[in-house]
Amino acid sequence: MSVLSTPAVDDDWERSLTQAFGVLLGRPLSDFDPGAEYAVHYSGNWLYETGSNTDPAWLEPAALAGRETRTDENLLLLDEVGYPALRFDASRSLFEIDIYAAEFPAAFKEELAAVDLAGSGRLPEVRGIDLARLTARHGVDLTSSGPPGNAWCLTRARIVSDGTLLDALRAATGMGQGPDGLVPSGTADAETEAAIAAVEHPGIRAHLRAFCDPGSDDIALCLHSMRKSWEENGPLVAEWQGAVDQYEITVQQVGA
Repeated sequence: MSVLSTPAVDDDWERSLTQAFGVLLGRPLSDFDPGAEYAVHYSGNWLYETGSNTDPAWLEPAALAGRETRTDENLLLLDEVGYPALRFDASRSLFEIDIYAAEFPAAFKEELAAVDLAGSGRLPEVRGIDLARLTARHGVDLTSSGPPGNAWCLTRARIVSDGTLLDALRAATGMGQGPDGLVPSGTADAETEAAIAAVEHPGIRAHLRAFCDPGSDDIALCLHSMRKSWEENGPLVAEWQGAVDQYEITVQQVGA
């Protein structure tokens, strides 16, 4: 565990990132609402296949309250040397609660429904901080070995960022807070090189080679989904699929 914080960003570095991500997305960041909150999430099959989605560490009080972040050795951006471990904020991650798997108090279920964000329609999906508040209020122990300890799962793990679009994109692409946090990718094909040729900062350009190829088997940029969302004024800003559809990294606008 580590204390939840995000360092200050140097102005020159911020300008370089802003220009670079505008190239990566094919549109300037100023096109997106500067006053909105943006989040970057890790989701997909890999959460379930590794059992990370039911790891009790997500429910530790300090994590659910947002006082500490956590890492998970199974949840990587890219399995290559140089990328930092992803830091997750459990308090703003999303958890699905199977209200039919155990005898929950009626008031608990009612309040879950009131804070349901994007559940399947049958099962509520709520933020960790709301889950912590409601389980404490109603005496529900989701860490027990039996019911209701088997009635929850993590659906979307929120990667730590400061809520701005720029920092969400930085976190989604595994960059640090400055040039020392860059991981140069190897030589790419001509199409990939052309996609980021206009990135002015050479270090950022080399780093982004790994994140601009729609056909990558490692981490593919999902241009179709992104453009569809933009056309429909949807919340999705950027999406990558890793390890051939095993996990997704998404940057999107979120509600308060």
